[in-house]
Amino acid sequence: MRILITGAGGFVGSALLKRLPGHDLILPSRDPSKFPRAGVGSFPLFTEDLAGLVASAAPEIVINLLGIIRETPGSGFTLVHEEYTRRLLAGARAAGVKKFIQMSALGAAPDSPSAYQRSKFAGEEAVRQSGLPYVIFRPSFITGPGQRLGEELKALARFTPLFAAPSDAWAAPLPAEVVAACFARAAEDASIRDEVFELGGDRVLNFRTIMVEALAAAGVRRPVLGLPRAAFRPLLPLFSLLPVPPMTREQYLMLSRPNVPSGAFRGVKDLLPG
Repeated sequence: MRILITGAGGFVGSALLKRLPGHDLILPSRDPSKFPRAGVGSFPLFTEDLAGLVASAAPEIVINLLGIIRETPGSGFTLVHEEYTRRLLAGARAAGVKKFIQMSALGAAPDSPSAYQRSKFAGEEAVRQSGLPYVIFRPSFITGPGQRLGEELKALARFTPLFAAPSDAWAAPLPAEVVAACFARAAEDASIRDEVFELGGDRVLNFRTIMVEALAAAGVRRPVLGLPRAAFRPLLPLFSLLPVPPMTREQYLMLSRPNVPSGAFRGVKDLLPG
């Protein structure tokens, strides 16, 4: 199949490319040099004209992995999660795409206190209303090589003798390889369509435990103090002054609700039995 993947240079995208051998992959990128060239795919330049890019590539499947966890000048949640999705969908309709597969997030909801999660839901709504066959994935906290948390903790460890993390905020972490396998299954199985999946791992952990495991994976030895989430609120202005904030306001708001599957949707075990 001819599959166009946006955001393929991220750590989930890197895992997904290994799951799609033999397919004709189109991988738009602002920096095509980050991809190994041999046998991976073609690398059109990522442009703001995503509708034109998709229409000209004429893929059978579009997989949208575009996402940001922090806003920067010129790259906000509304642009990346909503507007870019709408542009991709316009091109997909013009190209007669057979299925559109969207990366969302657990907690995506129109009434979320988090702008990140509201924008993710708006992207979902655009997909649902597009008229195209679709699959939407809502993963919990994703782990694995290239995950930003481990890299940021390693950088912060140069300046701090200990860390703190919320002991009353929860997630169901799962490896990037599992998320990638779910995306690949949805791309290759025509019967999987018009459905939302909530993806979580077998363990429900608080963020102190998640941080302990991330530090160990990064080869960093530091104690981690577990505190109530509310204890971090007065520190957010101070954190915002740091080059790598240990917690942003958006992350604080996202942690207000458990980041675990609700049970209202099918999940990993339905896609990857055994």
